[in-house]
Amino acid sequence: MVAKSYIDGFVPEGRDDRGCVNCGVCLQRCPVMKMGKAESKLEMGRLLDGERPQRVLDECTFCYSCNSFCPQGLRPYNLIMERMTAENRQSGRPRPKALDYMMTGKGESGYFFDQYKAAPSEDQAILDRWSAVPPRAKEVLFIGCFGRTIPQRLEHSKTLATLPKFGPREACCGEIPHRFGDYDYFSELVGRTQRTLERLECERLVCYCGSCSNYLGNVWPKDHGVQLPFAVISLYEWLWEKLSAGELAMARRFDKEIAISDSCYGSELGSGFYTAIRGLYQAAGMKTVELADHHENALCCGFACGIRNNYDQSLVGIQGQKKLDEILATGMRAVGVNCPGCWAGISGAAKAANQELKVRFAISDFLWAFGDDPPAKAQ
Repeated sequence: MVAKSYIDGFVPEGRDDRGCVNCGVCLQRCPVMKMGKAESKLEMGRLLDGERPQRVLDECTFCYSCNSFCPQGLRPYNLIMERMTAENRQSGRPRPKALDYMMTGKGESGYFFDQYKAAPSEDQAILDRWSAVPPRAKEVLFIGCFGRTIPQRLEHSKTLATLPKFGPREACCGEIPHRFGDYDYFSELVGRTQRTLERLECERLVCYCGSCSNYLGNVWPKDHGVQLPFAVISLYEWLWEKLSAGELAMARRFDKEIAISDSCYGSELGSGFYTAIRGLYQAAGMKTVELADHHENALCCGFACGIRNNYDQSLVGIQGQKKLDEILATGMRAVGVNCPGCWAGISGAAKAANQELKVRFAISDFLWAFGDDPPAKAQ
């Protein structure tokens, strides 16, 4: 059944109907709050009863990690989001228009729509081609909102030449409305994009953006009740598969040292995603350094904190600084990210702190190492 609110996804279909047993493990293992057992049980009790918790709504960075820690297989992120959005509604303050502007297709003018409209004619022609359903294929590359801002790079990629490409301008995984409390529009967007994607005849959808692979492959079916008729995989995992099978080979090497910043959605994609990222870095000649908090314990770049405290956007910078501090503590002055939001957030935090830090977008580096042009550079 399609969910109508966040709370509907707290207990996924097929899990124990008794739901949460208030063990508090999700808050005890939270990389941000790290509560003791007694406090975590009290806080979870308040969340379950609809009472305002003492810490959670003021400190949660909405990073998904709690979902991976629940021994019952529940999704506490949804319970916290239900309480956070309810509190924001009760405040009476409307969501900032700037956030609605970021939501693909909510209006004729929007952050990504306006970029597509302003793109050169060569880009427009590619976007037009990507709007047509490709012929039946084993795998199709889905190019979401961010990837559609660099169409020539992807259309002419030698590494991705075997993948038919599909990315209609209005198709979106719905991450931004979902993470900023607009469940009604998220649901509308899912319905629209579901109908678009179900026109494809393929066995696997390869997502250029990791966020798309998480939402289409995890959030849609587990939290919202919408299952696509094919498997969903990230482009990072696809590249690692092809490299491991000898179907692709690295053509260039970097000979660089770099810190790895895991995105918050990595905990949803799991060990295969982490393995692919690190394997590709190693194959590309990069020596990697882990942050103190990584994998499912990774700190958020601050992006999703903008929903807290009646959409206080200053919280984004505060949490971004914490991530930046971990990066700088490694001694590295270059960091690899696999999320567009992390690229923007960490770059912004470094600029605000007047720190020289090269923020590299991993997929660009990997495609360059596989032989693509132009040379890799941060998006």
